Amino acid sequence: MSADTPPPSLIEFLQSHALFGGLDDAALALVIPLLKRERFEPGSVIVREGEPGDRMHFILLGCAEVLKAAAPDAPPALLGVLRAGDAFGEMGLIDVQARSASVRAQEPVETLSLTNRDLLRIHRSNPEVFTMIILNLARELSRRLRRMDEQAAMPR
Repeated sequence: MSADTPPPSLIEFLQSHALFGGLDDAALALVIPLLKRERFEPGSVIVREGEPGDRMHFILLGCAEVLKAAAPDAPPALLGVLRAGDAFGEMGLIDVQARSASVRAQEPVETLSLTNRDLLRIHRSNPEVFTMIILNLARELSRRLRRMDEQAAMPR
């Protein structure tokens, strides 16, 4: 293994995410240097609803809760729990809208993040890899929308 080749565990971790599906080791070697490792203590807000979003996070370690404001004076509703292997913030890669929910660390959390600026760097350096990532992103958002449609259609 050359000095430029990342550890197999990181490549395997990334290949487990829908965003990087179909990318070979060489393509991932282009992406890995752009990823930023971030750590969050329990209770820390990783992203805050209403604030600008510019990155997607991939959870390496820990557990976090997804919270959505129900009303201005009410406590936020718990939408879900994210664990190692999960990702959030996909919309921050493709639009310049405010975050749609907050994510708060329940225990120590470590993530890898990719910014929309870094995604643009990938576009400039390798349009083919960029195209695959964007297609994967569209597929993942489509899957989530379909799940939400199914949940909304369930009898209450």
